[in-house]
Amino acid sequence: MSRSNAGYFSHFSSVVEQRYRKPTMGVRFSQVAHMSRLEQHQQKQFRQKLIFSLVLLVAIFFVLFTFGFKILINTALFITNLTASKKNAPVTDTTETKYGLLDINNIPSATNSAQIIISGTVSNYDVLYFYVNDSKVKEKKVDSEEFSQEIGDLKKGTNTVYISAKSNDSKTEKKSPEYTVVYRGEKPKLDISEPQDNTKVSNSEVKVAGQTDKDILIKVNDFPVVVDAQGNFQTSVRLKEGDNPITIVAIDDAGNSETKNLKVVYQKD
Repeated sequence: MSRSNAGYFSHFSSVVEQRYRKPTMGVRFSQVAHMSRLEQHQQKQFRQKLIFSLVLLVAIFFVLFTFGFKILINTALFITNLTASKKNAPVTDTTETKYGLLDINNIPSATNSAQIIISGTVSNYDVLYFYVNDSKVKEKKVDSEEFSQEIGDLKKGTNTVYISAKSNDSKTEKKSPEYTVVYRGEKPKLDISEPQDNTKVSNSEVKVAGQTDKDILIKVNDFPVVVDAQGNFQTSVRLKEGDNPITIVAIDDAGNSETKNLKVVYQKD
């Protein structure tokens, strides 16, 4: 082959090689650009998922700390209280509640007599025993659900009263709560310091004052009067011309009372 032919062949080969190389490099650049955009898109999606996950995690922790722990604590306290109440509840109370009933409707807190009347309701028991100061004072057979019984032997001062209900087989028994009953047989103190009986006045009002025991109700002509902690009281009474009767009454919680009657004469100047 001559030099001219060899040169021509070499030039032809280089032209062909360049033609084939250009498309190959363009494809590679296109693929690289496409892959770069894909990676960016994937990274963007990953960032979005990561942010969403973090927000969701924060929201879960917020709900848990705000409501979850409160629910858990309240549930734990409820279970603890329920367990404690079961442990503290006497077994006999449960049995008695299921078996029978004993309710007391009326026991006075104070009385002016050594006898009182106790009433109430009883069921599924056969006998009632009445106790005053831990001594049995009365026994009564149960013939109906409603009962009313007078008992005595109260001593002056403070007394403890309760009832015990039993079945004939003595297998079940229920005791009522203990009640305090104060027995007072004396009248309350009532001393009038003013006015004096048959006093003559020239004013249309007169002061009524005196002293009694504490926790005593005072009425002057049927109107209640305030009594202080030392038992002192006073009020004013409006008068009409002529004779004015004034009635002062002291009443204690047991029903004992003391009465003083006065007369005040009103004469105008």
